Amino acid sequence: MIQPIPVACFGAAHTDIKAQAKAKVVMGSSNPAHVLRSPGGVARNVAESLGRLAIPTALAGRVGDDADGHRLAGELAMLGVDTTWLARVPGAATGSYSAFLDLAGGLVLAMVDSELTDSLIPAELMPAAGGLDDRPLWFVDANLPEPVLAALAERAPAGTRLAADAVSVAKAPRLTAILPRLDLLFANRDEVSVLALAIGSRADAGPETAARSLSAAGAKAVVIGLGNQGVLLCDGGPCLVIPPLPAKVREVTGAGDGLIAGTLFGLAWGEPLVTAVGYGLAAAAIALESDGAVDAGLTPTALRARAAATKLSA
Repeated sequence: MIQPIPVACFGAAHTDIKAQAKAKVVMGSSNPAHVLRSPGGVARNVAESLGRLAIPTALAGRVGDDADGHRLAGELAMLGVDTTWLARVPGAATGSYSAFLDLAGGLVLAMVDSELTDSLIPAELMPAAGGLDDRPLWFVDANLPEPVLAALAERAPAGTRLAADAVSVAKAPRLTAILPRLDLLFANRDEVSVLALAIGSRADAGPETAARSLSAAGAKAVVIGLGNQGVLLCDGGPCLVIPPLPAKVREVTGAGDGLIAGTLFGLAWGEPLVTAVGYGLAAAAIALESDGAVDAGLTPTALRARAAATKLSA
């Protein structure tokens, strides 16, 4: 029986605190809101989604040796995610991502406490890299410091497919040095512009021009989130705009991580990249309709059914 290939995720795991306004946001003032706490972190979100999608997955990173850290690890373990390499740091508090959303669920502002991940050094993740070097698909997020990203890119065994997420405008340039090793890069239009600028592209370069600059710098394929226009996929041939799936948006903060997880799901099953991106768009649509970063109803069956609407996936 054919089985999916196992995946290793390296990066952030923290607690999301999301406050969605109950009325029009008034800047500089107190606003009534509904507040939700849930697990978060790009790599953690991707690992959870893959666990729910029955892909053998491991997560490497750091959390505090506190209630939040133990809860994050325990919930992932219950989904079958291997947390052997998710270190609990004594005396430290688990990081957090605080998002402020408008009435429609759009992101107004986000603030991140990422000290635990920011302070990682290569030596602390190299044992994890060695323990996970039999997994043919690796995912890293740019929450990791540049030296750690460089060490992981160098340590990844030959033949390992390496995917990365730019995470934010501030952190995207951390991926510059590992572009030649990347098989797949995920970014939104602002992140890809900043990353392209960091390697000498024009500041006003559009998404396709930026993607081609990154390809010239070594990235084999680039998937750019275009918001309500879908994604732009550039993988060496003509770039392809793939429209989004319809979704009743509750809030937007988990859509990008859903895109990544769904795409990795397709790749883990040996699908061509364009087909895998169809699964990514399906997972993004499911995430848009959820209050949390990952929908508890995410399953392989639900994803495949939703992806069929893209006409790229079956």
